[in-house]
Amino acid sequence: MSKDPNHPPEQDQVSDQPTKPQSDSEQSSTSHQPSNSMDQTQKSLQARQGQKTQQAKNAQTQKGDSKVKFQPEITEEQLKTYYRDHFDINLLWKVMDKESFPRREFGFDRAGHFFTRNKSFASPSDLKEYMSIYVTKAAYAGAIYADPVRTKTKKYNAFTIHDTEWMGRKLIFDLDANDYDPVRQCDCKGRNVCEICWGLIQDAAVIMDETLRVDFGFKKLQWVFTGGRGYHCWVLDKETLTLSQEQRSGLVNYMQLIHDPGGGQRVEKITNSAVLLNERIVRLLTKRFVLDSKPIVLEEIGIKKTARATMIRKLKEKNYKELIDIIPRKVTYEQFSEQMVKYRYARIDHKVTIDTRRLIRLPGSVHSHTGYVGQYIDNPESFFPEDAKHIQDITG
Repeated sequence: MSKDPNHPPEQDQVSDQPTKPQSDSEQSSTSHQPSNSMDQTQKSLQARQGQKTQQAKNAQTQKGDSKVKFQPEITEEQLKTYYRDHFDINLLWKVMDKESFPRREFGFDRAGHFFTRNKSFASPSDLKEYMSIYVTKAAYAGAIYADPVRTKTKKYNAFTIHDTEWMGRKLIFDLDANDYDPVRQCDCKGRNVCEICWGLIQDAAVIMDETLRVDFGFKKLQWVFTGGRGYHCWVLDKETLTLSQEQRSGLVNYMQLIHDPGGGQRVEKITNSAVLLNERIVRLLTKRFVLDSKPIVLEEIGIKKTARATMIRKLKEKNYKELIDIIPRKVTYEQFSEQMVKYRYARIDHKVTIDTRRLIRLPGSVHSHTGYVGQYIDNPESFFPEDAKHIQDITG
């Protein structure tokens, strides 16, 4: 999924990761200690269990076949019109500040497979003008530096991110449906998403939101629909701006429980020091895991048809004291927990978080593979891609 900054990104991999992370960004040993802050968790996480989201209403076909209607036939004129007449630069201030804007790096995937980065703009108006003039298939925001950066022109030599001092980058997490390909229980693969597999992204967002707020005490989280097949979570607390790669890696390591997601699917055991995370997984995922999983998923750990039916009945009747009481006696909690984590727990792209120079898809920009506009989301647990604005609806 990583990108070479000297070559245009491949079209099937451009999803929010156009730069190649520095090699030392993959190494880390520093971790954070969880805090007991409970700020702002209840509002976003309550109406979760036992409720249908709006996705079924918005789906155009029956459950399990309700795929998002991607419409990639986007014209260059539509892109120019969108950025000239409809791109709201004021929305950028939700995740950026005016003082540092001229020193922020931006990158673009332009028509003709031309990818460029190391660009800064004196004002958002200049940014908007650039995207209006050039056919911008994808736009990305990067880190903040001590000086504005630029590419080489006839008049000026290049002044890149390697020629100036890095000043900071917000802490950002990436959730992408294609990371769930080995465990999706529908017919979707790659870019495709439907009501069933999008529920995995919703579950991941709920888990991540509460973990960041409760275990680490962060208060300012902004969720963004990428316009494609996932979410970005911007952590806007001031102290996150200058976190080192090691510190960012520590945060990811605390939450990352699935290793080799595209291969062996090794699930890491939750240690006693992560009691909050363990309780959260049981509380937020058990019902969805049992009710939404195909029978074969439970059969893999010895839960056959009769036992599964009993579990479902207890859940629907709320006939239990604790959620773990529904697990058949012949199945250990460790077996059940590992299978649940494997099939429903958050799969985090750690490179997006720990690479301090990485570009990230610009909120408000058009995703050229789908036509959907990346937008801010208040409730990621109830949002479905078809709720998003589409460029064809905006530009006519």
